[in-house]
Amino acid sequence: MRALLVACLAAMILGCAIRAVVTPREYLDEQTGATIVAVADPWVFNRERTAPQLDFINLYAIDVNRMGEHRQYLVVVQYWPEPEWKSAHPVLEIRAADEAVKLRPIEGSARELGIGQPLDLSAPRAAKYWFYAVERAQLERIARTKHTTVALLKDDVRASYVVWRDGSAELNEFATFALD
Repeated sequence: MRALLVACLAAMILGCAIRAVVTPREYLDEQTGATIVAVADPWVFNRERTAPQLDFINLYAIDVNRMGEHRQYLVVVQYWPEPEWKSAHPVLEIRAADEAVKLRPIEGSARELGIGQPLDLSAPRAAKYWFYAVERAQLERIARTKHTTVALLKDDVRASYVVWRDGSAELNEFATFALD
């Protein structure tokens, strides 16, 4: 009896210590016919020196499969864009450790990329979406880094963001499983 109790206790402790694997979500976009694979939960960044609810962005990684042709994107969703971002197409700068990656936004519409439905169903209608083509190697490097910051850059405006909710585990799962 004592051995069973010790085994159960050990299993419970081990279960609490193991991080749950968060599988990317996959769905068929009924408007475009593309299969979309997206991180289960986004990486959330808060604008430096502001309250989290005032200015934040969600960063998603997605794979769009259109008849066997796969394209990967990082998607920035800003719930309540400031006036300077409403009509902007900002460069996305991602700083991971000592390395910085700058990605140019795709000027076309989400529908042209194969995305007809919103990625973030909780985002308000006023939310702004920006899409950035990304390579698998870049995704893997970003996913391995815990202390990541991002910035939106447009002309002489720089909006810097720091991690509010770490999404590196979800991005790592996406890079590992969704892109195989």
